[in-house]
Amino acid sequence: MQTLLTLTIIVEPDRQRLARFAMDAVEALGGNVFSAANRLEGLLRRVREDCVRAHTPVEACLLLDDLSLCLAWEDQREPLTTLSQPPETDTVTALATQLKNASESADSTLLKRRNEQIIIDLENAKKRARQEMEELETLLEMKKSELNKSILAAQTDGLTGLYNRSGYDTRLREAYLRCKHQGEPLCLMLLDVDFFKTINDTHGHQYGDEYLKRVANSLRASVREHVDHPCRMGGDEFAIILYSDIPIAKRVAGKVLGLMEHMVSIGITQMQETDSIEGLVGRADAMLYEAKHRGRGQFVADEISEVRIKAV
Repeated sequence: MQTLLTLTIIVEPDRQRLARFAMDAVEALGGNVFSAANRLEGLLRRVREDCVRAHTPVEACLLLDDLSLCLAWEDQREPLTTLSQPPETDTVTALATQLKNASESADSTLLKRRNEQIIIDLENAKKRARQEMEELETLLEMKKSELNKSILAAQTDGLTGLYNRSGYDTRLREAYLRCKHQGEPLCLMLLDVDFFKTINDTHGHQYGDEYLKRVANSLRASVREHVDHPCRMGGDEFAIILYSDIPIAKRVAGKVLGLMEHMVSIGITQMQETDSIEGLVGRADAMLYEAKHRGRGQFVADEISEVRIKAV
């Protein structure tokens, strides 16, 4: 198989030149000119349609494959004419040279039109690229939003709508790292519903669920929305992550006690400079135990935290 001509098709005059070169090749090789002309008309129409669809130049070739003269472009290859006998090598070489020389000569008007078309194609390609980028960015934002919703759903307690244990662990770590880095105050408040088993046994689990929702609403009402984090640890255990110091945490605890008619016990501590997360949680848990030991229905704050704050 031998390539006689390769021509880049950009504008209509290129297709017209391709038609002329193809017919010159048919005639030089002794093919059926009338049959090839009819065949070529339909093939050039397909080349034009592929150029429009691709929005880019199409490279077309005239190929001599044994006794077939073919027109090929992109992934297509179609016969133009079938020769009655193999052409002489010198004839084929002379034809290829003639077509090459003819294809390389173009008048200034054609060059201008081709350049103009190239500029138009480039601008259209840039517009399509911008549009595709905008669509990808929109899709990315949608996927990010879906992912965030999925993460939030996985970290939300189904009954109360507060953060669940997983959400609590994540938010506490974030708060710890942020406040540690920026030197901001951070308080942790742990809460237990007093005598919750008795409430469940006396009034039933449905009443118990409503009671837990009441606790959750009381926590929400006592803290700053989108700032502090009320959480349900599980069962009748709750927590609040507060971006505040002990005095403010005490006021929050007092508000929760008032809304819950002193039916919760609360332990409060403030993060110290040398604290680990485990140390912070351990002190809050010790304060909660102390509140229960003192008779429940009250809060107990970490005196070490208060002393250090007053000293500062």
